[in-house]
Amino acid sequence: MPWEDEMCAAIHRHREVGKRKTIVIVAEGAIDIELNPIKAEYVKEVLTTRLGLDTRVTTLGHTQRGGRPCAWDRILPTLQGVEAVSALLEATPETPSYMIGIKENKITRVPLMEAVEMTRNVAQAVKEKDFEKVMSLKESEFTESLDGFAATSVLVEEPALPKDKRLRIAIMHMGAPAGGMNAATRAAVRYCVQQGHTPLAVQNGFRGLLDDNIIELSWLGVDSWMVRGGSELGTNRVLPSVDLGAVASTFQKFSFDALMMIGGFEAFHALMILEEGRKHYPAFHIPMVHLPATLSNNVPITEFSLGSDTSLNALVDACDAIKQSASASRNRVFVVETQGGNCGYLATMGALATGASLVYTPETGISLDMLRRDVKFLKTRYSLDETGRSEGRIVIRNEAASSVYTTEVLTKMFKEEGAPLFDARSASLGHTLQGGVPSPMDRARAVRLSLKCMTFIESHHALLQAQPAKTRQASGDSAAVITIQSHSLKWVPVEEMVKHADMKNRRGKHSWWQARGVTEVIETLAGRTSMK
Repeated sequence: MPWEDEMCAAIHRHREVGKRKTIVIVAEGAIDIELNPIKAEYVKEVLTTRLGLDTRVTTLGHTQRGGRPCAWDRILPTLQGVEAVSALLEATPETPSYMIGIKENKITRVPLMEAVEMTRNVAQAVKEKDFEKVMSLKESEFTESLDGFAATSVLVEEPALPKDKRLRIAIMHMGAPAGGMNAATRAAVRYCVQQGHTPLAVQNGFRGLLDDNIIELSWLGVDSWMVRGGSELGTNRVLPSVDLGAVASTFQKFSFDALMMIGGFEAFHALMILEEGRKHYPAFHIPMVHLPATLSNNVPITEFSLGSDTSLNALVDACDAIKQSASASRNRVFVVETQGGNCGYLATMGALATGASLVYTPETGISLDMLRRDVKFLKTRYSLDETGRSEGRIVIRNEAASSVYTTEVLTKMFKEEGAPLFDARSASLGHTLQGGVPSPMDRARAVRLSLKCMTFIESHHALLQAQPAKTRQASGDSAAVITIQSHSLKWVPVEEMVKHADMKNRRGKHSWWQARGVTEVIETLAGRTSMK
């Protein structure tokens, strides 16, 4: 089908169900399968003449170069720079020249000539109209994102699956609100509609489940959820253990075939409880998945959770404004308190992105000797500044870094010990870090991970259906968490996740940002290592 017909058919279908606004994005180098250029003005002409739509063209041009860099546009180049210097220091006459690249947020070294050859292969494949090869040369994230767009934007007239394979899938939010929760729900709902499944929204978590607060969602009903922060379904920290028998009864009452939980450590804990409950309640012998979503990024094993990027950007924005105030006041240190619970991800990565001088996290804690060294470092830094031209400096402290050395105590200590070289003030960011509109990264990840959850549910339900009805039992693998590990997505059974969890401190036993030496990079960039 010509792309013009496909586009018009999709938009016409949207209008039939009540969708009244349409955005068509055209890349500046867009071409059709015959290599003919696709221009925005031509798209406008097609929409106007064929569908009678009042269409406007907006060319973004150089506005896409943006203004301030977002958090990861600061963090990744910084880590790339560190890797580039390491590559130079390790180089020998036999070492190839490297391109320092990024693959799924992991810094990689690729021989330069190999990278050039791969780029040429893509151009040659396009020239030969071999678009399958072009897609094979792209990273999996790109192809999965493209497939995800198709799955969530096209409204089919007939579901893809026969009636006997259609499921009733419950979707629930748990824990604190996080950017991307609604985007993930939207993707899941639209996939369900495409396949013929029934998406059931459990409002207000397990508390709402016990109150039968369950509604069916529609394709159009979630249309605007992509840009909405917070939780449209409502969320809280109530666990199923509040009344496990009643939870199982409700599962049976509404004939749930699968459960998808979107949330943080509470959702992980809830999945663990439900999986253990299979010993006593047959209703839990269904596929159950957890999609991590928490600004704390404290779910074990996975390197990223939905909402952590949105929160990181909120922290960066706040610190930029605070640092501007500190610099205007000259000799001033601001102690900024962040959320994050007992996980130091937000504070650590925020310190790297904002150029903070010091960072305090629960993983390292705070001691008197540490504070003595830190005061000495700050006094040395300010004593080296040109008179009258001292810059403002930021100290970031996680809210749970210490129960004794609070933000107030640190601020008073810096103010007392730093005089007359510098003054000190504090700022507690609190719930502002839950962010407003979810970041593009959290939205894109939400769609990709949500669709992976849906296919996981379908495959494990098929395995269950293959068993005799009277003895049907779900395997441990069917209760799992989707994780981002290095440059790949991996399913980890909740039984395995527990082994890597610090249940007391509500975080993983190992932190990837500590293992990769992010704290050392922060100290180096602040000039601390050169003063030891």
